[in-house]
Amino acid sequence: MSGNPLTIYFTNDMHGCDGALSRLEQEEKPPVCLALDAGDAVRGSNTVFRRREPILERMSRLGYAAQAMGNREFHYLRSVQRQRSRQRAFPLLAANLVDLRGTSSGLWEKQAVLEVGGWKVGVFGATVVQYPVGAWWERLTGFRFLAPEDCLPALCCELKKRCDLVIFLSHLGLDRDRGLAPRLPGLDLILGGHTHVALDHPVEAGSVRIVQAGSHSRYLGRLVVRRGSPLEVDYRLLECQA
Repeated sequence: MSGNPLTIYFTNDMHGCDGALSRLEQEEKPPVCLALDAGDAVRGSNTVFRRREPILERMSRLGYAAQAMGNREFHYLRSVQRQRSRQRAFPLLAANLVDLRGTSSGLWEKQAVLEVGGWKVGVFGATVVQYPVGAWWERLTGFRFLAPEDCLPALCCELKKRCDLVIFLSHLGLDRDRGLAPRLPGLDLILGGHTHVALDHPVEAGSVRIVQAGSHSRYLGRLVVRRGSPLEVDYRLLECQA
């Protein structure tokens, strides 16, 4: 296995503000790096439709590898989700969202396995639960939101068997991330969102490090990960012109 460190740039809750992307563009990137997003990059919402979301196109040009589905990436109209997917050149991840009608194939995935510079990185995502299983809204929309604690542990365990590093792109919020982390076997990192918290230092939950980069592109997150037991992780928030 390669001894090269892996640099991870990450964003969350940009809400259409692209200052963090400008900072990412200016960075002198090392040869082994990934860009990931923890959701709510767009200006639209689950009910508001904007025909174009330029930030998705810019993220695609910058080579983002994966994004968690935020509550703003989700939309109750499948046609809107298809429109957004055409602007995105990277997978959208939501392991706890199920289309009961089976008409959303290819619009999101549970997980992705990324290979970069000798690293095999397993990434999965989850979106905030908007109503409980069996609710009236579920019957109306055909979308089911599973409880993350029910559907994520097995997925995380399976990824750990195949990957050097396992990352959870979470759009659940910091408190939920803290509670979930000990229940996800083999998890290494949580790149979080939804609660707009700018964490100066990783929050540690057992062996899991949790990070979050504020909101509205005020910061770009950067992690440098080195192999070891435990992993060595250097973390910084880089200030941006939002």
